[in-house]
Amino acid sequence: MRQLLQLINPRQFEISLSYLATYLGIAQDCILRFEQWANVLFVHRKDRGGQFISYRDLIQWLEACVQTIRTCPNHQALQELGQLLKNELQRFTYAADTIAYLRRMWQQRKAQLDLDLNLRSFYTPNPQPLTLNP
Repeated sequence: MRQLLQLINPRQFEISLSYLATYLGIAQDCILRFEQWANVLFVHRKDRGGQFISYRDLIQWLEACVQTIRTCPNHQALQELGQLLKNELQRFTYAADTIAYLRRMWQQRKAQLDLDLNLRSFYTPNPQPLTLNP
């Protein structure tokens, strides 16, 4: 079964030291280093050693999900993404407002694709040439 991690590559997230410090609620100088691993972010802290952070907890993950929704090229891709998101939401813990936001973005993209499809069919000329019967 495909997973959302096959569409979103967290290693490409631009994560700053200041963002991590704010996220963790600590001073920047408490972070010795951080490493972006395949499925988690590893933060080495002065005060408590290593700490793992799920990418799914970061704002960059939500932004990547929204961007993936917005760039779905057609209904089939959007439906497949919707199934991936559904599996994701069942498997991992997300805040209720995050779930609502993702659903709203998905519905907006579906409505946009529906409108595009309707407009294309309206403006696409009839492939059958008109013939007049004598």
